[in-house]
Amino acid sequence: MSNSPAEQLEAVFLFQDGQIARELLYPEFEAILDGFIPVPDFSGTSAKAAYVQINPSLNVTGVVFFLLGFDAKGMVDRRWNVPLRQLLESAGSGPDMGAGAIRLVCYSQCPVAWHQKNLWDPLMQPGSNSFVAMRKAVKSNRLGFAIKAPEAQAVASKSVQAVRTVAEVEREQSALEQKLHEHYAQELRDKMALLIKEQRLRIATLMNQHQAKFHSLQHEHQHRLLAYQQQYQQLEQQNKELEERNRSLKESLDIQATKVEGMREYFAHKLKAAQQDESSQLQVLQENFALELDTKIRAATAGLREMLDMREVELFYRHQNESALKEEIVNIKRENQQLLKNSSDQLLGRLTKAGVNLVAFLPGVGEIAIALDDIGRYLEDPDAYAAEKAGVSQAVYFAWLEHHKSPCCSAVDSRGNMCGRSIPMIETPLEFHSGESDRCTQHQTVTFSLVAERR
Repeated sequence: MSNSPAEQLEAVFLFQDGQIARELLYPEFEAILDGFIPVPDFSGTSAKAAYVQINPSLNVTGVVFFLLGFDAKGMVDRRWNVPLRQLLESAGSGPDMGAGAIRLVCYSQCPVAWHQKNLWDPLMQPGSNSFVAMRKAVKSNRLGFAIKAPEAQAVASKSVQAVRTVAEVEREQSALEQKLHEHYAQELRDKMALLIKEQRLRIATLMNQHQAKFHSLQHEHQHRLLAYQQQYQQLEQQNKELEERNRSLKESLDIQATKVEGMREYFAHKLKAAQQDESSQLQVLQENFALELDTKIRAATAGLREMLDMREVELFYRHQNESALKEEIVNIKRENQQLLKNSSDQLLGRLTKAGVNLVAFLPGVGEIAIALDDIGRYLEDPDAYAAEKAGVSQAVYFAWLEHHKSPCCSAVDSRGNMCGRSIPMIETPLEFHSGESDRCTQHQTVTFSLVAERR
C-alpha cells in the first residue's frame, strides 16, 4: 500500500449493532488484513467499517464506509481488495466535521462503480448519526494520536527555552520523549485486552425503525390479501359446485317429468282399453287417474322445487359474499397503495431531499433511478415496470428473459422435442422478436418457408 498523505493520521473503526465496537490504528488494521491478527468477535460475518483520515488537530478530513468480511476463524476474507486511499483521492464532498467539508465515499456516493457493492451508507438521523459518533471517538483520542500544540503554547515554550540552558532543554526533551514513549507503549499493550470492555455508543436509526414498521405493515397487508384471495377462490369453487348440483337437479326434474308423462300415457291407454268393457268405471278411473297423477306430480315437483329454492337462496348468499369480498379486496389494495404512497412519500421524500437516489438493476434496462412517484408501481409489479422501461409488452419481455437466461433454439418438432441448439444472445428486449430471435438458422428458414406457403 502507498504511504498516507502528509500530516494525515489514519484509523479504522469497526461497527457492530450500530455502535463503534473497535478503534484501530491503520498499522493494526494492516496486520489484520495480512492475517496476523484474528478478530473472533466478527467470525463468520460481514462487518461495517470506516477508514478515517484525521489532521493533527484531531479533525476528520476524509471517510470511506466499507464492508469487511470475516471467515469462521475471524480472519479477513483473502479476496477483499478495496483501495481505500485511492477512493478518497477522487471522493466527493461530505458534511463539515470541524475542518470544512470532508471527502466522503459511501454506497450512495462512490467514485468507482464496481466498488459500490463493498460500501455502505452511514446513519444520519438526529440522535443516531455515524459522523457524530466518529467525531466523538476521534476527539476522545483513545488511539493516542499526537495532538498539534496551540500557537500560544509554542510561544510560551520558546520564551521559557530562551531563559534555559541548552543542556536543560535537551534533558527535559529527552525525559519527555521517554515518558511519552512509555505511556503510549503501555496504552497500546493494554488496548488489545480492553477493546471489548470499552464504552460503545448506541446509535438508534429512525430510518431503520420506519423501514421495519413499513415492512411489517406491508407483510400484514399481503397476508390479509392472500387470505381473502384464498377465501374468494374457495367461495368461487363452492359456487361452481352449487351450480353443478343445480344443473343435476334440473336434469333429475326433467327425468321425473318424462316418467310422469310416460305414466300419463300408460293410464290414458289403460282407460281407453277399459272404455270398451265397462263404461261405468270410466269416470272412476279418470278421477283416480287424475288424483293419483296430480298427487305424484305434486310430490315430485314439491321436493324438487324446495331443493331448487334452497339452492337459489344459497347461491344468492354466495354471490353477496363474493361481492363483499371483491369490494374488500379492492379496498385492501387501495389501502396498500395508499400505505405505500404515504410511507414512501414520507421516508423517500426525506431521502430525495438529502440527495439520495434509489437505483435498481432491471434486466434488459440496466441500472435506472426510480422516481419517487414510481415506487408504488415498481413494488407492485417489478416485471411490468421493467417491461415499460424497456419499451416492450410484458409478453415480449418475459420471452426475452427466458431467451436471455438460456440462449438456445426453442423450436419444437412434431414429437414435442425442443431443438436446444445454441444461438446468439439478444442483449436488449427491443431487438428481440419471438419466433425469430429465439430460433436457430435452420428453424428460422422453416418458419419463413411455412409463412410463404400460407401466403
